[in-house]
Amino acid sequence: MNSIFPLFYSIALFFFLFFISFYILKQIINTQKLEKKIFYLQELVKKDDLYHEDCYQLGQLYLRKKLFLKAIVVFRKALKLWDPNDIIGLGNLYNAIGFTFFNLEEYEYAIYYYKIAVQIIPDHTLALINLGYAFEKINSFVIGYNCYRAALFWDTTNDLASTRFLSIEKKLRYIL
Repeated sequence: MNSIFPLFYSIALFFFLFFISFYILKQIINTQKLEKKIFYLQELVKKDDLYHEDCYQLGQLYLRKKLFLKAIVVFRKALKLWDPNDIIGLGNLYNAIGFTFFNLEEYEYAIYYYKIAVQIIPDHTLALINLGYAFEKINSFVIGYNCYRAALFWDTTNDLASTRFLSIEKKLRYIL
């Protein structure tokens, strides 16, 4: 009995260390891929040989790395290059810019860009939810409530909109 316990302990430790090592290696590989993609897109930006999709993709990568100011610069460059007839793409770009400003806690700018996204695509539920949350952050609960209600109008099964809607409804009952 005493000789079996160290064997089980060693096997369990081996598998634990194996899985931890595998996870760390996977994270290193993903980080390397991300850095290579960023480097490639940055080179395109330096050469001024890029399309709006490249700018958008670089901005999204900066967002993942929490480099918000760099993301805004690249997103604004994408706005200049974007085809004005690509309504869906423009709406998503404005939403991404709003999200970037939101993460910088620049709620007024975030609201401005979210509103443009919703003007472009009235049924853009993610932009409506983001807009509602930004209004919540500046304590404009009634406007936020209306944004969540609009999001639920377009997508009645959206769990996030439903959760935020109910949460703000409770706050409004308490305030009013």
